[in-house]
Amino acid sequence: MRKAWRFERQLKRFRAQMFALSITLFSVATQAQQPSTSINPQATPSPSLTPLSQDSKGSRRVHTIRTTDAIKIDGTLDEAAWSQVKPATDFLQQQPNEGAPASERTEVRVLFDDKNIYFGIRAFDSDAAHINARELVRDADFSNDDTVSIVLDTYHDRRNGFRFVVNPLGTQQDALITDEGRDINITWNGAWVSAGRIDEKGYTVEIEIPLTTLRFKEGIESWGFNISRIIRRKNEENLWTSWQRSFGLERVSQAGELAGVEEIRRRRLREIKPYASGEWREGVPLIGRNGLDAGVRGNVGIEVAKLGITPSLTAEFTVNPDFGQAEVDDQIVNLSRFSVFFPEKRDFFLENSGIFLFGRQGENQAFFTRRIGLTDRGQPVPIDYGVKVTGKVGPYNIGFLQVQTRKLGEASTVLGIPRQQFSVLRVKRDILKRSYIGAILVNRQGATTVGGDSYNRVGGADAEFNLTDHYKVKAFWMGSATPGVRSGAGSSRLESIFENDLYRFITVYEDVGAKFNPEAGFIERNAIHQYFGQFAYKPRPKFIPHVQQMEFETQIEYYTDRAGKLATRQTELSWDTIFKNSSEFFFRPIEAVNDVLTEPFQIRPGITIPVGTYEFNRPQISFTSDLSKRLVFHGREKWGVFYSGKRYETSGGVTWRPNSHLLVDLSESYNKVRLREGNFSTSLFSGRLNYNFSRKLLTSALIQLNSAARLSVINVRLRYIYRPNSDFFIIYNQSTGAGLERPSYSLQIKLTRDFTF
Repeated sequence: MRKAWRFERQLKRFRAQMFALSITLFSVATQAQQPSTSINPQATPSPSLTPLSQDSKGSRRVHTIRTTDAIKIDGTLDEAAWSQVKPATDFLQQQPNEGAPASERTEVRVLFDDKNIYFGIRAFDSDAAHINARELVRDADFSNDDTVSIVLDTYHDRRNGFRFVVNPLGTQQDALITDEGRDINITWNGAWVSAGRIDEKGYTVEIEIPLTTLRFKEGIESWGFNISRIIRRKNEENLWTSWQRSFGLERVSQAGELAGVEEIRRRRLREIKPYASGEWREGVPLIGRNGLDAGVRGNVGIEVAKLGITPSLTAEFTVNPDFGQAEVDDQIVNLSRFSVFFPEKRDFFLENSGIFLFGRQGENQAFFTRRIGLTDRGQPVPIDYGVKVTGKVGPYNIGFLQVQTRKLGEASTVLGIPRQQFSVLRVKRDILKRSYIGAILVNRQGATTVGGDSYNRVGGADAEFNLTDHYKVKAFWMGSATPGVRSGAGSSRLESIFENDLYRFITVYEDVGAKFNPEAGFIERNAIHQYFGQFAYKPRPKFIPHVQQMEFETQIEYYTDRAGKLATRQTELSWDTIFKNSSEFFFRPIEAVNDVLTEPFQIRPGITIPVGTYEFNRPQISFTSDLSKRLVFHGREKWGVFYSGKRYETSGGVTWRPNSHLLVDLSESYNKVRLREGNFSTSLFSGRLNYNFSRKLLTSALIQLNSAARLSVINVRLRYIYRPNSDFFIIYNQSTGAGLERPSYSLQIKLTRDFTF
């Protein structure tokens, strides 16, 4: 009794300290902010050197003009219209020397006509022979390439935006930015055209974005606008505005302005993208019933159809979609007792997905799209139809989703999958300068495997208050409703975050009820209270050669059960060093875990860790080499006590890009586990080979060998982009190994064609 009383007193004291720390951080953040231009005021360019205007608040502004000339997208800025518009220029460094003038000059010009908006980029380079341009695959991460990125805040709400990225070859990457980087949806694919050329002066890129690709508020005077350029061999990042290290390109509220857009109008969007596919398969397990599928089959449907309700609100539809071209999930070896979060990869669900974010991403989400049309093992369940409406109405961000999945097998059997209806309504209202309040309602409706109707509903409210440029408070509450469950079905969270370039303070309190059950969402663990605190110090020591920044971080994560008894405690201390050439060294000497198992945990077949309290520390060290080189390697070693024994984990990989056509990527992760209950080892190998003939004709081969699951997976894809947003695919999949009932093989051919009216 005395120990329990002491623990309760310590827990109450800890809660009070966490609350007091949040209040202290708020006081620090509101009283000790540095002006955004105070870091290096001498580096700010003189207005007389800048061919730009500024508004009354001091924001940088560049003007676009209407053109009647035909702009040919060939990577050369030879049309007369380009010389008639003043460029955005005079970029400043974010890295490595904050506020210093860019080492190379960049000019970006903007034009528009009745159908498109155009960007002309001239990136001068005094050493053009060493420009990094090795990527031809759309939506690659460009970690090895020079790039120019453009952000358009077309609502000028200073929160959200479109991001368009090109390398010197004109290869594209695009993304949707939600809530200033809370979500960056890189899998969004807009229809746009680009071309690039390298010459003795540097490189040029031309971009054409159809106005139907964008959503915007018509008639406003200006859009938010920003540009960044990365010079990879120098590890240099330059920005037109928002160049301070604690801001960056995704901080939409710090962007400049693109004036002259009040004349831009968008015709009503009418787009349809049908598909046709044929597939041969052998040995693929049936879904919904016993047996294996074999033979040839065909499929047709509408991958997506879009209708512009207003210039800022769009409806999307899908009928009998086929996601066979989506990349396969990466194999993993899960040695924890919690479920693994796999990211969404299907186009229809990724489009404008940021609006539906609610909760703690990857750990406690009200809605997770992989619950729709996929079994727990990742097998596809056919979708009859889907409807989605997303966009902005005044200060409101709106998202609505309705999807029906198909019945497979007999619902009364264990394997049967009943027809399901999924509905989601999400609303967020912009308030203050960069804050919002919102709500969500999620409903899953359908039959159960034992007959009769069933439902699961989740409703909640959330808010985010950006109180200064560096301090924000976030909170949510949500509850679930399931037949027969009347209590313990709620979850809430309060989070306080302060971060600038030198410090980071985070405190969190989260509560998850014992019966909280978001069936169309994701929950890592329930019946817990979570307390979390993190502090990081991020100096840039000029006296240490070759070092760009260090980060010293310490944190504690503390979980208790509903009765207040310890469930898990994890304490970490780490040191991260980023070098000026972009290589990185990481060392975590302390990862101390105290884990209380209240029920046995089967870590491997035949090996079960019994109930008990376990304490262990697992240090870690890792290194990544210079990202600008043709050959990049990384390695990690983690070791130490693990439950009743020890675990040694070694992982590493190498990426080779000899030119813009070939990519070889190899990685291996090995675990050696020695426990009192039994010993085992696991090996996971992944090898990827890409050969890209051009930006339009792409091939890739992926092989994964997983000793833990006793299987090997091969995925081979050929993609021909014969026109923007229209593709021809050939996909081969093979799964073999002792972990399967029998080997499976499939070959699919798919054709999509985009029509815009």
